[in-house]
Amino acid sequence: MKRVQLLSILLFLLTTILFAQESLIVNAYNREVTTLNGQWHYIVDPYENGFYNYRYEPFENQKNPGNGAFFNNAKAKSKTDLVEYNFDKSDTIAVPSDWNTQKEKLFYYEGTVWYKKLFDYSVSKSSNRVFVYFEASNYETDVYFNGKKLGKQIGGFTPFNFEVTNLLKEKDNFLVVKVDNKRKKEGVPTLNTDW
Repeated sequence: MKRVQLLSILLFLLTTILFAQESLIVNAYNREVTTLNGQWHYIVDPYENGFYNYRYEPFENQKNPGNGAFFNNAKAKSKTDLVEYNFDKSDTIAVPSDWNTQKEKLFYYEGTVWYKKLFDYSVSKSSNRVFVYFEASNYETDVYFNGKKLGKQIGGFTPFNFEVTNLLKEKDNFLVVKVDNKRKKEGVPTLNTDW
């Protein structure tokens, strides 16, 4: 009985591991890479104004999220446009790294920080697929590419990736990443622990 039970647990674990790895790029370090490491523009958003509208509904769930959604990377065309953020005029921070040790004013900050990276990419005519690959991000991460949500990752110590093959442009691609490091009672680590 114990042997059969152990075997079923091992099969479950093996199935779970295989399923989890199905969407993760394997051997990432030996693939052709265009690194986005370096300086990224960032905006600190403690009230998550770039994620929720005034009714506290996520912009991403709306048909027309408008200029308030930070993931759209909107630009004011005139002084009367209601765009209250500008990544291009915001401060920069090194990626990969943490914000707590790079910026003294963020040393104890817990909450949401938005990152943006603008880049060009030579779209090859080959059949290769293109992914954005993150080694990790602490703790809840929403990823947007050229204004489209790619997905969400929860957990701060594992790599994750999203395919962008059909979203790539030759010029002015922008990757916007919302990172929230707030500790939660039901999270790991919990409230009485630090990162």
